[in-house]
Amino acid sequence: MSATPRKIEKNIMNGDQSKILVVEDNQAMRKMLESMLIELGYHNYGSAVNGLKAWEIIQEGTIDLVLCDYLMPEMNGLELLRLIRKSKSFYDMPFIMVTGADNRTDFMRSVQAEVDHYLLKPPNISQLQMLLKKAIAARKNPSAFDKAVSRGKYFFLNSEYQPAMEQFETAGRERIDSALPYYYMALIHQQLGNEKMAERNFKKSLIIEEQFISSLLALSEIYESRLDYVNLAVYLEKATKVVNDTFEIHIGLARACTQTGDIDRTRTHLDEAVRLAKNNPDLIKEVVEGYIDAGLVDEADELFSHKLEDDNKETTIHFLNRLGLRARKSGDFNKAREFYLSCLKLDPQHKIVNYNMANLLFIQRQYEAAESYLKKTLRLHSDFTQAQDLMDAVQKKIAGALGP
Repeated sequence: MSATPRKIEKNIMNGDQSKILVVEDNQAMRKMLESMLIELGYHNYGSAVNGLKAWEIIQEGTIDLVLCDYLMPEMNGLELLRLIRKSKSFYDMPFIMVTGADNRTDFMRSVQAEVDHYLLKPPNISQLQMLLKKAIAARKNPSAFDKAVSRGKYFFLNSEYQPAMEQFETAGRERIDSALPYYYMALIHQQLGNEKMAERNFKKSLIIEEQFISSLLALSEIYESRLDYVNLAVYLEKATKVVNDTFEIHIGLARACTQTGDIDRTRTHLDEAVRLAKNNPDLIKEVVEGYIDAGLVDEADELFSHKLEDDNKETTIHFLNRLGLRARKSGDFNKAREFYLSCLKLDPQHKIVNYNMANLLFIQRQYEAAESYLKKTLRLHSDFTQAQDLMDAVQKKIAGALGP
């Protein structure tokens, strides 16, 4: 059975000769996008391999629209977009971001609040055609809302906050169904140091569009800075309803739940963070730290053993020592001792681990053994005040000065 041919309207038949700049560092992807433009009838195009080269071409004044990759060397797509929006000559230039599915919170916020149009990889020619038509039409006949938003972004990026506020207020009146003006008004209030008004405007944007991820994440940052873990958990939980496959959101939720004492939810979000971290060692380390902070020693030990134990000696000692401290705090002294001994196999002279082992033995009233570890520590680190203080207490116990 033959496939149904795509019905592609040749744009050149409509007489549109807009010059499009394709910005992509990957040659194969750049050629694919150029081929799609030709198939759609856009024969007037140029190309650049990164944002820096693209900016040089844009300043020549011959480009009508930018079709740009997000991740590139020297200058990425978002940095280029901000240069364009900050420029008095090009601030309203149509810009389509081309990107892979990226769930990092900084990317999601920038796409929603700053990028007018975006195209996911692998690019779909019908989707590209729709975005090109929409972007070019908006440039030729912009609405009052679009004009106000473009001007507002221009003033905001140039730190001209009063005219920026006026433009976003105008945009808000033009379209009462858009969360974007209130989001930017909130950002302006933040820049002016008015945190309460910023919070109020972020919340207004969410009344209009409850899943506006940029405002959900911005409010989460506000509550995190205030150490308000209850509200932090509330807004991060709302964010998971929009984008659930985001490591940063789940690890943030886990930390908030730990602080509020909801360890079951902590475990749920850390387990999800493990899945999202895959085999990234830096992300796995964050999850191990999260388990330890929550007192989930067995989970931390299992994840560490499976994913990080062969990372390097310093990392191994760091986590085993932390596991020992947490096990000691929870009263599992035998497990704490196992963790410390594992550390000392890797580095018998380790200052902190020897001290922690001595502290554990002191708690267990094994004073002679504690003294042995402290002597080892003080022999190499005579200025270690905490170890010397503990040694004094140990020796008094041994001498019977403080009783049994």
